[in-house]
Amino acid sequence: MRPPTRRELTVLLALLLITVPIWTPPLDVTGPDYRYQAAELSTQDGKLAVDVPDGDPLDGAEGIDCFHRSFDFPRRCLYDGGALDGNVTGVNPNILGVSGPAAAGELTRRTGEEYVMLGDVIYRRTTTFVDANASVGLTVELGIERVDPGTALEDVAHEEVSDAARTAIEDGSVTTNEPIADANEVLRVDGEYYVVYQDSRQRSYPENPGTERLFEAIAVGAGAWLLLRD
Repeated sequence: MRPPTRRELTVLLALLLITVPIWTPPLDVTGPDYRYQAAELSTQDGKLAVDVPDGDPLDGAEGIDCFHRSFDFPRRCLYDGGALDGNVTGVNPNILGVSGPAAAGELTRRTGEEYVMLGDVIYRRTTTFVDANASVGLTVELGIERVDPGTALEDVAHEEVSDAARTAIEDGSVTTNEPIADANEVLRVDGEYYVVYQDSRQRSYPENPGTERLFEAIAVGAGAWLLLRD
């Protein structure tokens, strides 16, 4: 088989340049890329074990609060930590009364997750009515009660898993053009529990349509010039 001639190589290069607008878009060189990793959640000796690849921090899992352990630890988690030694009494002056059966016992939580992770232990948050009057407002006791992590995982887990999240779980990671809708949710796959989360170290080239069109025009012009001169 003879090697290609110089003219043949020039024609091939020219055709590649002229067809740049056709074959470059599928490559998706620019624009946002989202890289996700999967962390497995399991129970060990009554505690929640989080297997995070490469030691990346897992910012959270929907349904279980206070995963994050950085310097900006949420204030609500500090209140939960204070409840380890007993219920914490709090006052909301904006609420002057409570009606219905909730006044005699548990109040429905309207903010925050039902479960909270302190250390590696899972607790269920409790809010108990104490008193309500016009001068003070609503007084409640904020508390926590330890629960089996398997119970919490089963309670908050989602059975429906997107294809992208399943790929991340099976392969360890996945890169997508769009955010994964069920990221940061506890997902149950084949009886095991996972959280798919975005890798904060992922970098991508920003989209710049104007610049991209300019380079395409230059490439097409260069290809046409090569064909005409040869």
